[in-house]
Amino acid sequence: MGTYKEKSALLIVDMINDFVEEEGALYVPGAKEIASRIAELSGEAREKGVPVIYVNDSHDPDDAEFEKWAPHAITGTAGADIAQELEPQHGDYVVTKNRFSAFYETELDEILKKLGIEHLVITGTVTNICIFATSLDALIRGYDVTVVGGGVAALNEEDHQFALRQIEQVFGGEVI
Repeated sequence: MGTYKEKSALLIVDMINDFVEEEGALYVPGAKEIASRIAELSGEAREKGVPVIYVNDSHDPDDAEFEKWAPHAITGTAGADIAQELEPQHGDYVVTKNRFSAFYETELDEILKKLGIEHLVITGTVTNICIFATSLDALIRGYDVTVVGGGVAALNEEDHQFALRQIEQVFGGEVI
């Protein structure tokens, strides 16, 4: 099956305008470039019947996270919208989150269990923040995890590589 195994799902994390577009509130260099790889992966997933799940930052205007990070992904703004080139298709799932992990106080785990998912293919931004936190949470919960190295981006290469090494060498995920 290639990237996907039996009982896989594709997670697309935080591929929203505030991270993907240069004028976004927290632009991630390289996010635009990985969008085409993620589009390929999502097309392949849909062809194979693999669920595609978007998990996106969505914050209240006074979110405590803004003490550390610039205001971003404010619910109801264009910045919180999924990047145009990755628009969800009929049958895809969209989950919102307000913290780093896609699992923290979201319905993601419930959706995955309902679908019988055992393996997650994880893509998106930011490698050393939300991708790392989501991967770690998934591994702790017993999911097999594959992070697509060419389908994730960080604010800098050093943090990107560090997070990928940690996911694979310390926590037992796979990086392809």
